[in-house]
Amino acid sequence: MRLAFPMCINFNSLLLLFLLIFSSGCSSMLYHPTRDTYIEPQKLGFQPERFFLKMKDGNLVRVWIFKPKGKAKASILQFHGNGENMSSHYVTLVWLVERGYELITWDYRGYGESEGEADKQKIYEDSKEILDFAQERARKAGIPWIVYGQSLGGAIALRGVGEMKSKEGLLLVIADGSFAYYSHVAKTIADKVFFTPIGYLVGLFFSDKFSPGDVIAEISPVRLLLVHGTEDEVVSFPNGMELFEKAKDPKIFWEIKGARHLDWMQMGRSKGAGNFLKYVDELTSQNPKFQ
Repeated sequence: MRLAFPMCINFNSLLLLFLLIFSSGCSSMLYHPTRDTYIEPQKLGFQPERFFLKMKDGNLVRVWIFKPKGKAKASILQFHGNGENMSSHYVTLVWLVERGYELITWDYRGYGESEGEADKQKIYEDSKEILDFAQERARKAGIPWIVYGQSLGGAIALRGVGEMKSKEGLLLVIADGSFAYYSHVAKTIADKVFFTPIGYLVGLFFSDKFSPGDVIAEISPVRLLLVHGTEDEVVSFPNGMELFEKAKDPKIFWEIKGARHLDWMQMGRSKGAGNFLKYVDELTSQNPKFQ
């Protein structure tokens, strides 16, 4: 996740910053989409199924599905971070496809090939439709499904899952480097760039509507895994702890010592990635409904 603030400031530029935040509803501060293609899956040896899903308002969002050989152990739905688009983010999880998992990734409206413009409420509404799509797909395939949200994507995913009426088949929800409230993460970032009073003022301009903090407890009794690097320079470590405190059991918090923002898996090569694979393998093997 990336929030954009100027590195030097005076009164006039501060006033302009606040006017920008207020007039834009903070969308330009939260979302940094691009239309570029960064890493074609073919270059990594993958051939995903590609299609558009039509949302209720007619907007088309791009979806890629990476399928393993044979029946998948589970289907993983990825909610990526706020910069670039899924063509750069899918690489963080695509290694799991070679370990027997299906990966579904999608671009928020305004990102990549998805239509429309990035908007907090509309992306939230789209997320509910994507969650329903993934749930129904897993049900038809007779496999469990997992939600994996990264940074801003974690906040979007947690909010959506927390408000789902039925969580049938949902085995695990993961939030990696995420946060409970938009205003809190904005404040912590502004505190680093400016100084504490400015961070407090910036936080006041960020609406907490659609923040996950108020609904994360509703994810229970589905398992929740929260992961956060101790050296996260974007979404500071206390944001992850705040999420954990608001969640209900069953919940686990993984403190990744020395890790920065979303860098701990190293495309499946790290010890942490091995531990994660072992954890999800155990969950899928212990679920008799899907054997």
